[in-house]
Amino acid sequence: MQIAGFDDVQLVGVVVALLSTYVVARIVPRILAKIFEKTPFPERIERAIVRVSKYVVYVIGLFVVISILGVDLTPLIIGLGASGIAISFAMSNIIRNLVSGIIVQGDKHFRKGDRIKIRGHEGRVLKIGMRTTIIEADNGDRIFIPNSLFMSQPMLRVKRERKISPRTS
Repeated sequence: MQIAGFDDVQLVGVVVALLSTYVVARIVPRILAKIFEKTPFPERIERAIVRVSKYVVYVIGLFVVISILGVDLTPLIIGLGASGIAISFAMSNIIRNLVSGIIVQGDKHFRKGDRIKIRGHEGRVLKIGMRTTIIEADNGDRIFIPNSLFMSQPMLRVKRERKISPRTS
């Protein structure tokens, strides 16, 4: 039997690919979520990675279905690869800072409220973001430090002041 110019083998292949994609797209995020339970990464980063993983599975499934239908994906894949290389070169600093931000948040060498000194800048950490860390200098100025500097420059975390509790006699 043929439907719209496709033979039985193609139709069965498409159905199997679609069902497999659906099942894998439901399993992969669960596996990643279990793995992330044991990592120190911030929860919002973990959720984003889990969400993206599902879409990656769907895109791969779409490519498999298109390939089963007889469309040559070679030019598309070459084009995507070349585009990816061009985009990565154009966004290398942003990507470096994002990856560094994930590492900074995962390593927890310093946290909000700590005093740090890096590359001549010193202040109290106000926010550790994905691309930058914001510190407040003693004069009130806010300094935005790209997270990639924490991977390549020495940083000093000033000792935290201990709260002195009154002694009872």
